[in-house]
Amino acid sequence: MDILIIGLSHKSAEIGDREVVSKKLLTPELRQEFAKKLLNLKDAGDRPLIKEIAILTTCNRSEFIMDLSPWAVGKEAHFIKDYISEYFFAKKSVDDDLFYMLLNLEAVKHLFSVASSLDSMVIGEPQILGQIKDAYNESCEFKTNGQVLNKLFHKAFYCAKRVRTETKIASSPVSVSYAAVELSKKIFNSLSDKKILLLGTGEMGKLTAKHFIKSGVHNIYIANRTKEKACHFVEESFGMNEKNCVDVIDFSEYYKLLPHTDIILCSTGSEGYVLRYDDIMPVIKLRKQRPLFLIDISVPRNIDPEINKISNVYLYDIDDIGKMIEDNLEIRKKEAETAGELVEINAKEFMEWKNSLNAVPVIVLLRNKVKDILEVELSKYIGEKKEKDLIINSLTNKILHEPITLIKKAAVDSNEANMLETLKTLFNLDLSKETLHKKGNDNAINKECEKGKIKLVK
Repeated sequence: MDILIIGLSHKSAEIGDREVVSKKLLTPELRQEFAKKLLNLKDAGDRPLIKEIAILTTCNRSEFIMDLSPWAVGKEAHFIKDYISEYFFAKKSVDDDLFYMLLNLEAVKHLFSVASSLDSMVIGEPQILGQIKDAYNESCEFKTNGQVLNKLFHKAFYCAKRVRTETKIASSPVSVSYAAVELSKKIFNSLSDKKILLLGTGEMGKLTAKHFIKSGVHNIYIANRTKEKACHFVEESFGMNEKNCVDVIDFSEYYKLLPHTDIILCSTGSEGYVLRYDDIMPVIKLRKQRPLFLIDISVPRNIDPEINKISNVYLYDIDDIGKMIEDNLEIRKKEAETAGELVEINAKEFMEWKNSLNAVPVIVLLRNKVKDILEVELSKYIGEKKEKDLIINSLTNKILHEPITLIKKAAVDSNEANMLETLKTLFNLDLSKETLHKKGNDNAINKECEKGKIKLVK
């Protein structure tokens, strides 16, 4: 049972390559389809390589978080990586460094770092945790996760909460949305008389719109392909005073606003360009060369990059904004050192729990073996079942207390890994699939696994 993460992010891949992957994972249905393909991967013995999977996809990363079958190690992990690479880049020679592959402790530390926003383009931004929770909930809905990934994600949520409450990782006001507003101020000086057009109803767009309102903007127009959804978005996302600054328009009407709009913020889920070069050229003439600022925070990009060649038009995509906010991260980088220590501690705790699962079948079968022996011997002297069962349970607990403690220690201590094998041989414990899944053993194993349950932090 190895934890394997294969993915690409803003650190390993350019926006063009990330777009290729995100387009094929754009909807829950597409993600479910690919998850099923991965779960159907098998080895030479026709055994599934992957037991559980969750897919995390954001504007900056796409990651496949997996719990592998016990026999899927080494070259099988590379086989899975090659399959993923070929699925997304079938007609392209893929750089070996485009997709990273992380195993066990390194994979767990990575996920906890991502959840704690230590691996984000903007360190400390809160949005990524919500996206990880969405990925987890989606895996629950698709029923592609299980005991191990449930524990892994819950521990990631717990770790992220500790990082945010025990460090100042989010104390400085730095985010993609905040940076977009600050950049607008540099271009226009004052924003109070500017008109802003928001295309789409994405989370990042909402945050940016709120920052604009706080900066004195009174005219924000929102257009979405479904006007009803846009109205619901405004109702759910903005407070009473904020709503006074927002108007919803028909998506088909937004072109009419372009000559009068100063800032266009694009945050849609479209696969293609919403604004093209030929759309903006005639607008600039009508604007009499007044500056037009476009912010494209969509992945895939929704604004044609060629627009940047037009005079007095300033187009920034999410990578451009990311480069501009690096200077504002010094405080968060210092806090990230403390946060990294918390990630290390929590990752090791999870790995100890995961490794302890190796001992569970041994413990259950050993307890059953001792109980069977006591049942035979005590039946000669005690006839009443209730009294006999109480004595059997009491004696089993006392006899096996120290051995079970050692078994659990051996499961998490690599220096004592041979102890489990010795116990199996010494007590002739049959760990075959048929034996483990005898009536009663499943429940006993599940009950033993539930000990030390990690609570979900909301």
